[in-house]
Amino acid sequence: MGEVFVVDRVTTAAGCARAFIDAYLDGYAPGARARGMTLRDVLVSPPIWFPDRTNVVTITWTLPSPLAWWQMTWQGRPDPTVAQWWSGVDDLVVDRTRSVATAADDVENSSGTASALPDAAVTQTVAVTRLIDVAEPDRDRVLTELQAAAGRSGASRSVVAPTLPGSRNGGDVLVHLRFDDPKAAADSDFDAALSDPAISHVNGATYRGSAVRTATGTVYRALLLRVSPETDAAAVAEFEAELAMMPRYVPTIAAWQLSRVDEAIGTSKWTHVFEQEFTDVAGLMGPYLMHPVHWAVVDRWFDPETTDVIVRDRVCHSFCDLADPVL
Repeated sequence: MGEVFVVDRVTTAAGCARAFIDAYLDGYAPGARARGMTLRDVLVSPPIWFPDRTNVVTITWTLPSPLAWWQMTWQGRPDPTVAQWWSGVDDLVVDRTRSVATAADDVENSSGTASALPDAAVTQTVAVTRLIDVAEPDRDRVLTELQAAAGRSGASRSVVAPTLPGSRNGGDVLVHLRFDDPKAAADSDFDAALSDPAISHVNGATYRGSAVRTATGTVYRALLLRVSPETDAAAVAEFEAELAMMPRYVPTIAAWQLSRVDEAIGTSKWTHVFEQEFTDVAGLMGPYLMHPVHWAVVDRWFDPETTDVIVRDRVCHSFCDLADPVL
């Protein structure tokens, strides 16, 4: 896929179109350029500087590729001043949207494949995911001890492995335990192993659910996220539906599960875990990250520059090698 267009469409307050454009070009545009964006045009409709009516200002940026879009996002999202800039021009704005597009010739031909949903009749398993920060000199020792603890935990399936390059806020060791028996999950003492003094921080969640499987993967990935508590139920349902839609468009997802969290530990009160088995690392870093269903549809819920954002806390994106199916 080729060039990516980022389009800000802003209805300005009456008489404020010129002031908004000046503020945008002076206050927002320099940072956008520093993140790799190229300003294509600024359009005003109607093309009149009304003193007492609204205008629609459409500003289009370009990036050379989806990868460049992600790189721009990875730079801007941790920077609180980006969202603060938008908040600072609230008085000049009646309404705004941000959309992401490509040229018609670059649109994917695939309309997606039929995607199974979790079978409500299938017994749900209990899952425990832990993303563990470990002091570098002790990582091999701690990894070995955590693998032994997983073996004693009563889990039906498990993976305990070093995280792979590209994980973001994902810890040094990724642990996933899957219990077919809820009592075994309740009786497990795995978390006692996390008291090792070499472990500096743990993000994690305990949750229930049933996975959808179409193939066998070699990489396990977990995304921990927190939906803002003020989000209304309809928006949460739409968000969950769009996440669950993604496997239709990404054939490198061999298995997946989207779950609401029962118990969260760590930096945030995680509300959801979205986990997958991928065919390989290339299937995660390529077709998954680079598909437009990800960056042009689903990512709006995570982007503080959109009005749809509901995931404001930093997410945990962690993945590791997988020898046997775990979901």
